[in-house]
Amino acid sequence: MGQFDYLRDQISNNIWIDKEILQISEAVTTALNEGQEWYFSLPHLQFIMANPVMGGIKDLLTASQDLGATVLDCNLVFLETVYGINKAFNSKVHKDLAGKAQVELAKLAANNTEKAIYEASVMAHNESLNLPELSVKVAAIEAEIASIQQQGATATEQIEQWKNDAITKLEELKNELLALIEGLQGNPRSNARARLRKVEAGIAAMQTGNIPPIIAMNPYEISSQFDLSIHSTFRKAPVVLNAIVPIAVGGAATVAGAATVLTGIASWLLSSFFLKAVNIPATLLPALTNTVVSIVLKVMGSAGANATRYLAASALKAGQSLLPKLFGATGMQASGWAYLMAWATPIIGAAVIIIQAMRNKLLLADMLYTFAELRDVPGKFNLTQAHMIDTNRVEILEEFKTCAKDLISEARLPIERIIGVGLDRQKEYAVCYILTNPDSPVQVSGNEAIAAALGADKIARIASGQFGFFDWE
Repeated sequence: MGQFDYLRDQISNNIWIDKEILQISEAVTTALNEGQEWYFSLPHLQFIMANPVMGGIKDLLTASQDLGATVLDCNLVFLETVYGINKAFNSKVHKDLAGKAQVELAKLAANNTEKAIYEASVMAHNESLNLPELSVKVAAIEAEIASIQQQGATATEQIEQWKNDAITKLEELKNELLALIEGLQGNPRSNARARLRKVEAGIAAMQTGNIPPIIAMNPYEISSQFDLSIHSTFRKAPVVLNAIVPIAVGGAATVAGAATVLTGIASWLLSSFFLKAVNIPATLLPALTNTVVSIVLKVMGSAGANATRYLAASALKAGQSLLPKLFGATGMQASGWAYLMAWATPIIGAAVIIIQAMRNKLLLADMLYTFAELRDVPGKFNLTQAHMIDTNRVEILEEFKTCAKDLISEARLPIERIIGVGLDRQKEYAVCYILTNPDSPVQVSGNEAIAAALGADKIARIASGQFGFFDWE
């Protein structure tokens, strides 16, 4: 049984929580039935599997033992997330939805779980997905990406179908109420007439105005290096001079920090890949992006998932005039639900990739060695060793810092420098830090740089497999 299988109880006859206006798209229904098979049938995923440029993402997906479960989890959490966003969008209590999001994020404590999620998001950006390198490679195949066949009905067609269905159901209810009122008196008649007015108002709202023709083939040339400060009506991103750069290690390991990193990843995956062939209004693109982020945070166990729903709802509010008008029999507005539901495939497609990238542990250290070089005894050092199991980057760094502090406190002679290196299960370098000041570690990147920083004596010590706290030999 999956982690989020309990959410299946909220689904009945392809609608959510028994509200007819909250129709579930065919894509999500199929995904919940077929899981991984559905995911790999998507045109964009088939492109990933066939194109060498996307080989890094392909490896992430094919190496995973739990991809099918992740696909199911993302679809179920997508439904819960979009419902939450629609509720926030309709809220009469919170006028400043973005402000509400920031307040909620600020309340959340940066506990070990949240710190690990932050570290995993940085790892996904810098290493697992390697966006700095991938963004450059993808620039050469933008035309191929833009030509990927879109699957199923377009978002506009899907929304129009849902709107017409809603109008038909309300018209039927209107006729039923008109017939019912003829035989009622007193309060029952007044109640029925009040309900009739609500139904008529919903019909009128849906029949006036159409969705602007904003979702079509993209006539613009869009660079894979995108600009987040978009001011035009459409997502027309000019060529940006600054490429995507690695995120510095040691940033604010907070929930808000993780959300910021994940927003950057989600924005790139949507604008440069999944939605390359379509136009999205600049005001509404963050609604899709923050929906992705909320799903990722929820599946990864972060308390920040609810806060980012307010950010998505805020974007929907900003682009409210571009949304369809959908109302149910009770007067519930489902505009936010319908808009995001129509984009289920790219949202879920991006969320699955990000989660698998965050869970990638191929580069995590299994064995840690921390060396304290002795100032007055050239070529000699103190050494500690630690074995890590089922860990993450935050825990690894904390263990390095603890080992370094222990070496300092127990040293009999002055220490010149402290360096820590972690090896993965293949006995290859996974991570390295200069820890002379344990509270301000400096990361060393690249196998050659790590080997040079260690020196032949320490490399030989690791290769020997022998361990002793105080080495005088």
